[in-house]
Amino acid sequence: MRRGLALLLLVGLVQAQSLGLRFGFGEGLGLTLGASLETSLRTNLNGRLGLDLSPGAPGVALEALLLFKPDLGRYDPSLRGLAPYLGGGLGGMVGPKPTAGVTFALGFEGPIDFTTGLFLEGRYLYALPSLPHAWWLGLGATFR
Repeated sequence: MRRGLALLLLVGLVQAQSLGLRFGFGEGLGLTLGASLETSLRTNLNGRLGLDLSPGAPGVALEALLLFKPDLGRYDPSLRGLAPYLGGGLGGMVGPKPTAGVTFALGFEGPIDFTTGLFLEGRYLYALPSLPHAWWLGLGATFR
């Protein structure tokens, strides 16, 4: 079982097309430092696995999201690299207020150069019935 999980994680790392690093602030965790792996599944559709660490709480937030992320440059060449996105998936948090449920994300990514971009995003975790809800705001960079 452990070997299968390790193999699955290794395949995920190989398939990743970008790495995201972010600073955030969230309900229940406070200030966080996060990382994510993102891959393009289809045109305008991306998958992302993310992890946020909170040294202050202490706590960890995990997410697996499917994002609709169109590049506006397809519609107007002067907007190349700008990508608003929205999506959702599963998420959970272990810390002072453990929770799990459906995560919704909304954000905007813009290019700095060909391989680097900046993004601003908000996420909301709509929890299972007896668990607390949570939100995060994040600012970060994407490296392709």
